[in-house]
Amino acid sequence: MKKTLTITFLIFSSFITYCQTLTLEEFQKQASLSGLKFEMPIGYRIKEIKENRDLQYTFAIINKDETMEVRYSIFPLKKMYEKYEKSKSDPNTIMINPNNIYMGIMTSNIMNMTNGKMVNIGDFPALAVKKEFNADYGGSSFFEFNCGFGKGYKYGQAVCLHKNNVADAIITFMSNDRNTHSDLMDIPFHSLTFK
Repeated sequence: MKKTLTITFLIFSSFITYCQTLTLEEFQKQASLSGLKFEMPIGYRIKEIKENRDLQYTFAIINKDETMEVRYSIFPLKKMYEKYEKSKSDPNTIMINPNNIYMGIMTSNIMNMTNGKMVNIGDFPALAVKKEFNADYGGSSFFEFNCGFGKGYKYGQAVCLHKNNVADAIITFMSNDRNTHSDLMDIPFHSLTFK
């Protein structure tokens, strides 16, 4: 069991410690390898990745007015799911199904961004999530930042997407105006979807 937990930890840690600003083509390739597709929203440009201890992300964009920044965190599941399937035939190995951890990932990352404050996560309607993102689950939470990740911004909205056996993604929308936050999200909202 220790061996399996170590392998699982290494898979996640090797992915989330990657902290280099990617080109658009590099991020699109990375997303594609994780079963996702990314389209750059109109009026946005790439923003430099900032190292932080709260939520690692691999790509960021910002609108021309610098009123909305969007950060993308992708957690591939394919290799972990293969290990999980293999573990079922080994009586000495116990592994959690990777398709059951997306809510834990989202909750822990939101708590990191709010400095431990628990916030509600609202589920998107299942049919809409399938149609709009080709995902098996989607949910969202609006909160006020209280961490290094949110430096320079007051409000955040984390959108979690999950596709069975493929990947989890957290898309964080960041702004300073609660009244315009939702409107600013409209343009980049569907920029990352599953294939």
